[in-house]
Amino acid sequence: MSRNAARGQGIRGHDAPQATAHRGAPRYAPENTLASFRVALDDGARSIECDVQRTQDGHLVVIHDQTVDRTTDGHGRVGAFALDELRRLDAGRWFGPAFAGERIPLLDEVMSLLRGRATLRLEIKNAPTIYDGIEKQVLEAIHRHGMDDEVLVTSFDHECVRRVRTLSPEIATGIIFTGRLIDPPGAARAAGADALCMNCAYVTADLVAAAHREGLRVFAWPVDDEDRFRHCLAAGVDGMTSNDYRLLSRWLART
Repeated sequence: MSRNAARGQGIRGHDAPQATAHRGAPRYAPENTLASFRVALDDGARSIECDVQRTQDGHLVVIHDQTVDRTTDGHGRVGAFALDELRRLDAGRWFGPAFAGERIPLLDEVMSLLRGRATLRLEIKNAPTIYDGIEKQVLEAIHRHGMDDEVLVTSFDHECVRRVRTLSPEIATGIIFTGRLIDPPGAARAAGADALCMNCAYVTADLVAAAHREGLRVFAWPVDDEDRFRHCLAAGVDGMTSNDYRLLSRWLART
């Protein structure tokens, strides 16, 4: 087994493609909240994706957008809020009254919930706001929770991925991209990554085969309809990420 293939439970091989719950269960609960992750766990998810950013006063929090406008009752950039200000925002009422009072969680809270129950696909959001030094903080959190073998750290910022690999070579990493790269395995090599995390529209059997020859895993997103599922399955991907884990798991159960 290659060094890349062996590193990290978060990217280990499976008889069937690994199913990952994107931001928890965003069709059934407000995304990237503890409520959403609990629903995903209750649905049987054993791999869950989340996004991490940093507050003005240096705390790691789980939220996708660069602003809080879409998923809370507040306004402004995530990085402009101190933690106590951010935690006063309601991150659930927009989804439905049953979730009123949900808060933007700390990364530590998410890790405490998932540790030993699901592997974590952790995306560092590092643009357009650049969080200098966030890689070291994320790694410290991973080590603190003892999740070194339960995490795949990813980012659209491939330099960020390379910094993670330099700081902690034992942590599994993946580059995220959307588009048709000239040499996806080459891009992964340049970042020292173990996996390609790519938009499913650009998945091909030839690309997956080329990645596997390099010891790389291939994870596709977003797999939210059966045509995309069938396409990715036929191409031989190692995992699929969906906004509806329930549907994805049912499709996989039939294969």
